Amino acid sequence: MVEIRSWQVGIAIVSMMLGLILVFQLRTEWRISTTLPTRQVNELAKIYGSQKMQLEKYKQENEYLHKQLKDYDRDQEIVRLRMATGLVPLRGQGIFITLTNYDKKLDNYEDPNFYIVHYYQLDLLINELWAAGAEAIAVNKNRIINTSGFSCAGTTLLVDAKRLAPPYEISAIGNPANLKKAITLPGGYVEQEILAFNLKFSMETVDRIEIPAYKGAISYEYARAVKERK
Repeated sequence: MVEIRSWQVGIAIVSMMLGLILVFQLRTEWRISTTLPTRQVNELAKIYGSQKMQLEKYKQENEYLHKQLKDYDRDQEIVRLRMATGLVPLRGQGIFITLTNYDKKLDNYEDPNFYIVHYYQLDLLINELWAAGAEAIAVNKNRIINTSGFSCAGTTLLVDAKRLAPPYEISAIGNPANLKKAITLPGGYVEQEILAFNLKFSMETVDRIEIPAYKGAISYEYARAVKERK
């Protein structure tokens, strides 16, 4: 009969425990080696998904801001076009002119036509203001635009088929100094064609002038818009 000594039992127990520890350690390392990359991939996938959602959000915000900017530019362009065509009322600094007939009692030999305001005098005065940099003009609260025309019916002046009666009140928005300088130029139109006939003329600079919108119809029978080439 083989005798098993106590120290042999101890060695066997220790060996078995070491074996169990070794197996447990190997299994743990295997689990770590197999689960850690998967965990990292999952975390990276979550980060990627979050960043992708954030990027999509930024793209949407960017598209929205671009649309807002385009709408703003379009709205501003529409406002500028409406201002240029006289379709909106305007206000600003400028000058106010009053022009009317000479009210002196004439002698029999004097021709009264020399002492009343004619349509061409008013027309040329308006052109002087445009040339001096006026941005908007009205005569007796009638907006003058690029297609406006002056004419006469007897002693009555017409602008865009609307009757005008003296005194003729002209409002012009623009640099007051430049407008006044052009009108009071020595030897200029006002001096030679208005003051020379003793027509009553006065002018003042104004800090705030309001000019109404053009109320007539604007139509183009022959002109057509051309698309811009990029």
